[in-house]
Amino acid sequence: MKRTVSPRAGIALVVAAGLALGGCGNASNNPISNGNRASAEARLTAINADMTVSLTSNPGSLPQLTQEYITAVQNAESLLGADMAKQKLSATAAQLVPYCSACAQSLNAAAAQIGQ
Repeated sequence: MKRTVSPRAGIALVVAAGLALGGCGNASNNPISNGNRASAEARLTAINADMTVSLTSNPGSLPQLTQEYITAVQNAESLLGADMAKQKLSATAAQLVPYCSACAQSLNAAAAQIGQ
């Protein structure tokens, strides 16, 4: 007895497979992307910690650390998402205003450019 697959069943199978595999590229399900995001978050946390230490021990290093932070956020924007990247830059700017207004301005300018 010969079995044949109707064209409708074939199309349904292709659609079902497409739906099942559709999430494979999603960053939240992708361990490589999740690992990259964790690495990016760790880098941002380390720079932020350096900034905090520099507030009292070496305020002259804040402009350089600010630029490193901006670059790190920009490099991680696709992993973090535009909203999170803007939030990180804006929050850091708010923390630095009393210590380095030029740093805060740079951070706010970078935040304004995210997603444009």
